[in-house]
Amino acid sequence: MTSSCIKSVPAPVESIPKSGPELNTYLADVIKEADSLISTLVSPPKNPWSLQFKKHNKFVEVEVSSRDHQISEGTEYWFARRSIHEVEVEGDTVKETLQWDDFKNLLFHNHFENEREYGPSVSRVDTLGIEWDLSGVVVPDWEIVKVGGYAIHHHLPWPLNPRVFPVLLVLASAADGEEFMVISLPIKIPPDTKGQNTETSELVSAIGPKDTIGQYVAVERITFRAPQTGDDKPSVTWSMATASGRFLMNRSISKCD
Repeated sequence: MTSSCIKSVPAPVESIPKSGPELNTYLADVIKEADSLISTLVSPPKNPWSLQFKKHNKFVEVEVSSRDHQISEGTEYWFARRSIHEVEVEGDTVKETLQWDDFKNLLFHNHFENEREYGPSVSRVDTLGIEWDLSGVVVPDWEIVKVGGYAIHHHLPWPLNPRVFPVLLVLASAADGEEFMVISLPIKIPPDTKGQNTETSELVSAIGPKDTIGQYVAVERITFRAPQTGDDKPSVTWSMATASGRFLMNRSISKCD
């Protein structure tokens, strides 16, 4: 399947429908492509994915793999991680064990705002003043919870310039409530675009004068698995696949003072 929506090539933000049937069609395509891509990520990895490494401890098992992925502009190189987490059950006394709500609160609700807490290079998150009207949007088997524009700022060590990633965030929850997807798509925004700092609520320039504009695409799917037998325990599978612009690093270095 060749992707036309799920790719690291940024789409001009003005080209993305803001409401009505056109937005419905666009979001249905995004969900279909994202679900199709992440569904190929299984354990152990199978073609087209190749296993890079695997590690585990008492609470989690992680596999990292890679693949080539066809997009309308050619071929992208994708990395993915898939982890299985044992989750807490009622009456469990193991405090290190996560709960299903922890995954929803950290990865689904306030996704980019929370990223500042566990992403040390994230220096600022801006919301962009762009509205998408989700009224009347219906995607089979999924509820589109949110569509929003963001500028994610990263402070990188010298000699790399600060980087900003303009992103369209799509949050979707499965109809059964036991699965959700977080889809981050690169967008192209005008250089004078304003945003609101999520920490201070200050109105700021989304793209600073020294910022290098980066692009990446990511699909995350988090799925709850109920116990299958009496001795089984509930678990959460967290799958994430991502790709970034191949010339991103070269652009950053070439702009260094």
